[in-house]
Amino acid sequence: MKYKIGYRIRKLRESKDYSQQNMAGELGISTSAYSKIETGKTDPSIGRIEEIAAILDVDVSYFFQDENVESKVKDPNKAYGFATKSDMEELMLLINGLKREVENLKARFQNFKITKGKKV
Repeated sequence: MKYKIGYRIRKLRESKDYSQQNMAGELGISTSAYSKIETGKTDPSIGRIEEIAAILDVDVSYFFQDENVESKVKDPNKAYGFATKSDMEELMLLINGLKREVENLKARFQNFKITKGKKV
């Protein structure tokens, strides 16, 4: 759980262009202590998580949402904002599949002429 929380904190911090030094200063702790929160070496207290959430302008629940981020923690270089490269590839496959389905439906319905609710 602490890795998941740390990962989400890091990704959110980076998306807001905050440095670890900025965060540590806001929290009144050393940069090293803050870094340990992000890397999961330290399990932050709920009070500390509330402080971090306030600084990053999110609800505390954001850090505890059910989502498997373990694979993202293992390879943080693959992350694109809040989505990984594989997330984006999966999304594109879904979008392309939907486009094909819509085109198939259009083609099927072009073969039918509907007049007053009846097939002709």
